[in-house]
Amino acid sequence: MISDLFIIGGAWFIGAFINGLTGMGGMLIALPLITLFISSKTVILISFIASVMVGLMSFALYWRYIKVREVIGFWLAALPGILLGVQTLKAVDMALLELLLCVIIVMHIIVQLIQDWLGTCMVSRPLLKYGCGFLAGFFGGSIGINGPVMAMYASLTCMDKNTARGFFTSSTASSIVSLAVVVSHGLITEEVMRSASWVAPAAAAGFLCAWPLARRIRQETFHNALLILLGVAAVSLFMQMTPYFTS
Repeated sequence: MISDLFIIGGAWFIGAFINGLTGMGGMLIALPLITLFISSKTVILISFIASVMVGLMSFALYWRYIKVREVIGFWLAALPGILLGVQTLKAVDMALLELLLCVIIVMHIIVQLIQDWLGTCMVSRPLLKYGCGFLAGFFGGSIGINGPVMAMYASLTCMDKNTARGFFTSSTASSIVSLAVVVSHGLITEEVMRSASWVAPAAAAGFLCAWPLARRIRQETFHNALLILLGVAAVSLFMQMTPYFTS
């Protein structure tokens, strides 16, 4: 188990470092790295705790950049999406939902590259905001992933790096609620907490190492980092759903 903790801690150092630079992506980077070597429910629970901790650290740094009206509109639109996503998961194979999100991300990357080539940005209109909010809720409710859609919205509207980080940290509240539900179901055991206590310092160190760089990162570099994260998300989703179609 000690060797497993080194793997989980190392993956979370990298994930939290990326999260510290962009304001998101900790779980997106860390969990695929971990599952290359280890696959168990305990690993997911440990990573969930680390993700909430890193989210709180991001919130502590970037809460003042949150545009309240923007965030409220986005998450209000997410509520019906969450309800539909939960119902859809009951009727549709999870692999198909992962495939749908993967296709949406790839389409977005193509649109974003064209937009960057033209040197334009989409205006944050209600239809775009509410549409992305609904999609974030739908995929959050169905497969537990809303970060890529948030990154898509921030990327399309060319959000300033700090505004984007504040926007990403607005999802921390939903993560805390999810963690409370997990705790209430008795899934956070003493073993999970003991393991998380070893992983948490590695995640915190990764986040703090990124902080000095985060303040100096250029807007263009930040924008490109979001596209790379979305590419990683697409590849990760593709790898997760491959067994469903090959078995």
